Amino acid sequence: MINKLQIHQLRNLSQAVLDLAECNLLIGENGSGKTSLLEAVFLLSRGRSFRHHESKRYISYHQSSCTIWATTSEQQQSASLAIQKKIDTAGKSDTLLRFNEQPVASQSVLSLHLPVLLIDPVGMNLLDEGSASRRQLLDWLAFHMKPEFYQHWLHYQRLLKQRNSLLKNPAINQNISQLAAWDKQLSIYAKTLHECREEVFYQWIECFDEMIARLLPAYHNKLYLQYLAGFDTEHNLLDILNKRIKQDIELGYTRIGAHRADVAVMLKIQHQNGQKIREQATHVLSRGEKKLLITALRLSQLQLICHAVAQGRVMLDNPPIVLIDDIDAELDAAAVSILLDTVLSLPCQVIISSLNNAIHDEILLKINQLNNTGDNNTNKQYNQSNGQNVSENQQKSYHMFHVKQGEFALMYAD
Repeated sequence: MINKLQIHQLRNLSQAVLDLAECNLLIGENGSGKTSLLEAVFLLSRGRSFRHHESKRYISYHQSSCTIWATTSEQQQSASLAIQKKIDTAGKSDTLLRFNEQPVASQSVLSLHLPVLLIDPVGMNLLDEGSASRRQLLDWLAFHMKPEFYQHWLHYQRLLKQRNSLLKNPAINQNISQLAAWDKQLSIYAKTLHECREEVFYQWIECFDEMIARLLPAYHNKLYLQYLAGFDTEHNLLDILNKRIKQDIELGYTRIGAHRADVAVMLKIQHQNGQKIREQATHVLSRGEKKLLITALRLSQLQLICHAVAQGRVMLDNPPIVLIDDIDAELDAAAVSILLDTVLSLPCQVIISSLNNAIHDEILLKINQLNNTGDNNTNKQYNQSNGQNVSENQQKSYHMFHVKQGEFALMYAD
């Protein structure tokens, strides 16, 4: 988990230094800097912001760079990691990465060391957006649960970029043989990506079903996930691409492949006449129900990866870090309670933001109940699977910060 976090020149955070606990609550008004801290942790892990893709949008005004630095400690091992985003006078951006004080070339080094899961109000539109955001949910799990996934994904993306570039070439008809060479390799990596995604997906649906039973009990056994590979897996992608060459040349890009994968949420409906149909959940559920469904998606991801580590099926450098922005902005009190119960009972670090001071009392009550009852079996299994000595009276630490104008004041520590 992150022990110490330093943020320099990110939005209104000119200089912030925090010592973090396992559970952390940020209380403050809108614009005080709460979400900016969550953004900093996300940026450190993913190399991008969840609020804006251009670095000039989150680097502090009149500054040329922002830096996030953190130290982590897990399994009696400590590490440091840092990211710096820079823009020059021409507006060109650059990224510098360091791990254990040494420069690294790939963001994946930091991402693997620091798995981060975000639950935020903007993400509540997940069901109504294009397939990319839902595909990223599945790929985040595959990235952390299947060590070979990332390199295959990287190769696939490079080949896809080369193929699309060739499709746009005016002389494409004279280079069909070159296109065939890309297609052969692309189909090989597409098959591997599909196999990794499918294996992880079938593990995910079990946890999803459990979370639906808790958050949307009226839809238990009616809502289900459907994995779409992006191509007909009954046939070799190479054959499919060969048949679609003319269409792809007209389009100027590759229409079918693993890059078009999706995770659909379906709902089984029975009409009064007895007819059973399947419909996309987003077309039927209310806005409030959609929020609970998306929360179930996120929490089931968290459950799956924590349980996989606890059972020794997956090895992580650090437990997941869950970022929850404006926890009570989009969810009712019952859903907030289930969300807190889930994240506090699992071996993960949590950073929560809220406008509401009352959430502090609720978190404190739940942590005290958890510590007093010792109801943290998954935490113990997680630590044991990583070779740690486990105490029966292991306590979950908690810090509460008041945030005002980019300043963080520690108001409670336990």
